[in-house]
Amino acid sequence: MEPGLYLTFFTEGEPMDGELPPVGPLEHVVVRDRSLMADLKDGGWSDIFGAGPRWTEAKHELQRATGREPGGAKRPDLRIGGPEGVYLRFVSFGEAAEHDPIPELGPYAVVVVGQNGVEADGDPLATRMGTTKHLWELTGVGGSAFVGVIRPDIAFRTRSTTYHPEIKPFRPGAPTRAAAPSHAPAAPVPKRVAEPARTQRQPEDPGLTLRERVGWKPTTARSSYAVPEPERREWGGAAWRLRYLIIAALVILIGVFSVPSIRSLLNGGGPTSETVAPGTAISSPGWTYNVGSVRRVARIGASQARGTYMVVQIAVTNRGPGAAQVSPSNFTLVAASGEQYAAQPTTSGVYSSAANPDSSYMWPADFPVGRPVVVPLVFEVNATTSGAQLVILDVPTTRIRLE
Repeated sequence: MEPGLYLTFFTEGEPMDGELPPVGPLEHVVVRDRSLMADLKDGGWSDIFGAGPRWTEAKHELQRATGREPGGAKRPDLRIGGPEGVYLRFVSFGEAAEHDPIPELGPYAVVVVGQNGVEADGDPLATRMGTTKHLWELTGVGGSAFVGVIRPDIAFRTRSTTYHPEIKPFRPGAPTRAAAPSHAPAAPVPKRVAEPARTQRQPEDPGLTLRERVGWKPTTARSSYAVPEPERREWGGAAWRLRYLIIAALVILIGVFSVPSIRSLLNGGGPTSETVAPGTAISSPGWTYNVGSVRRVARIGASQARGTYMVVQIAVTNRGPGAAQVSPSNFTLVAASGEQYAAQPTTSGVYSSAANPDSSYMWPADFPVGRPVVVPLVFEVNATTSGAQLVILDVPTTRIRLE
């Protein structure tokens, strides 16, 4: 599948097998008041899923939605996905008054723009408001400072595309940590912005801008404090003299913390494990994992589960020195009863393909260093399975509670 954004037009409540196939790849996608802006990426149409007449209807639906054909869109809801994840911003399209822009949210696997709200991987990002004009009121999923903020439009991009040229940049003129090429997409901010801990909430000034409410401050690449040269030499010599003491302390610590694991292995067991909740980031030497959402579905496009599908959306960040790949075989689901289930392989029919064009799940093609990529793990489990936990091969002593 080519990089870019893929749109699926549908009507809420219709069967998945009755939906149109996704159309794309697209770029510069903007959802406006009862209208859509979108450009074909690389300037060509392609029936990538082999859907035939249904793909032709999807093509006409896009043409109607963007005003290139008369009649308007016949399906009011929109599902947006992409193999590189979906990023979005709530904006005021083309208005000079966009002086207080909202940060980018994402990456997400799937974003649904309905008649009454916007959901991303099951999280409600905004709700409809207004009578004569459709407006979006943010729910605060991206951070408490966004609660009640209102914007009329939504702009979308994926990792290899940019926002529409008329979209005003976030924090215009603000210093950045490193100069990026003008053609490169803006670096994504975390999907959720954690509110800083405080002992007492202070009254908020209603005159504060969104940037001041979020608490953003420009940073520099390094501290301006310089240690005098003699002092650096003194500390460097002390550290060198203490090297033997430091090495000895490390050896003792390794021995102390290895005893329980060695004792457990000799007794026929495994090292003591811990269980964490979804949303807790866990790391191995090369990766960081963070479970976002968990849902059960009986059917994914044309693929019907023999029991039920458990879909786990997990953000994976490559922490290694270069390109690397994550395989579904790295993940196992363990039920409370002790049953174990392997994640569906990338060749499985549950993922979007010519055999199952209605599936909204796509396995990412690459995992760039330092950027979270949303991976949809699909497990086919018994309908009665409960107390499920996720086990990651390279972090065997930590389990993630899914239910």
